[in-house]
Amino acid sequence: MPYKRYVSVIVFYDLNGSVTPTHVIWENSKGEKYYKIDRILSKKNSASIVGGCGVKYECMIKGKKRNLFLEKNKWFIESERP
Repeated sequence: MPYKRYVSVIVFYDLNGSVTPTHVIWENSKGEKYYKIDRILSKKNSASIVGGCGVKYECMIKGKKRNLFLEKNKWFIESERP
């Protein structure tokens, strides 16, 4: 069952104000981990299967497809663990 996990995100703002996430940061048992977003597959307004909605970035991170959401002013990822 997937969970909503709030995360920190490093983003790039271009001259037009477009937001592009580049790294996801979250804590695990060993401390903070930085994960580079290898590629953004799509960007659209969408609801999440774990509740909430916002701008959905379908990303490739370490060879896995992950859904990253910008919900108002907070970022969350659909996670397999709480």
